[in-house]
Amino acid sequence: MKFELKTTYLTFFTIFSFVFLLSAQDYQVDGQEITSYRPFEVATDYANFSKCIMPGAGAQNACFTDNLQELFNENLKMPKDSISQNFNGKVYFNFFTDDKGELESTEIFSRPETKFIEEKIDLVLKKLPTLKVVQLKDTAVSTGYVLYAKFNPGKSVRLKVVDIKVSKENLKKEEKKEAGEGDFSFQIVDDVPVFPGCEEVAKSSRRSCFQKKIGKHIVKNFRYPEEAQELGIEGRVNIMFVIDKDGSVKNIKTRGPHPLFELEGRRIFAKLPQMTPGKVKGRPVRVPFSIPMTFRLN
Repeated sequence: MKFELKTTYLTFFTIFSFVFLLSAQDYQVDGQEITSYRPFEVATDYANFSKCIMPGAGAQNACFTDNLQELFNENLKMPKDSISQNFNGKVYFNFFTDDKGELESTEIFSRPETKFIEEKIDLVLKKLPTLKVVQLKDTAVSTGYVLYAKFNPGKSVRLKVVDIKVSKENLKKEEKKEAGEGDFSFQIVDDVPVFPGCEEVAKSSRRSCFQKKIGKHIVKNFRYPEEAQELGIEGRVNIMFVIDKDGSVKNIKTRGPHPLFELEGRRIFAKLPQMTPGKVKGRPVRVPFSIPMTFRLN
């Protein structure tokens, strides 16, 4: 396993850049768990079908998936000869609803062998009814859903929501205000967050110790998604997170070319340990980070 570690600093975010050259494995697919990440446990506020606004988060989650699956089963029929050596029936796609709950955009993570089904998926999503939007800070926000679909001729499609992304574009002013009041760059804090194992290191060396520990954590926990490896997919993912005032890792967000890479990045950083928070003038502060990871096959 090889990796290169480079560090640069921006005004607000600290960026560490990692490049992995490896052939890792260990994700299960084809009916098994794609990832251990549970989006409904993290994104508790999201646009939902009107009929699914009911007591209990578990019931709402199940209702959302069941209604989406019903929409697909009623409107998408797979040709009997569609599953072949070239198409294994697996497709990843996403769709976004706007702040009114209406379909805004769709994206299908296509491969040459899935071209025939892309139009079918897009037509189904256009039949999506207006969803009940979520309000954050009294402001309606848009929601994105990332899904994994398994198609079998003559059988119902199996859908799995693998990620939910609540857009806060309408909350930029509030977030910018909060960020300015409470977030400090890793470069300028008086005392950087202390990664476990760096407590006895001299204060002047704790930045370096932190970076080395982050690198070791990534190497130890990294697994190249098996399905991405099978498809020959490579790409770069940005992982953003904050070490909060209590030393916990929060607000993990990802942006990348494929859900498999985003989920892997999220899984790795969700495993970061509790830390000693960064401090400015003796008081704990939030320290944000952005880490680009490049997934590259040998």
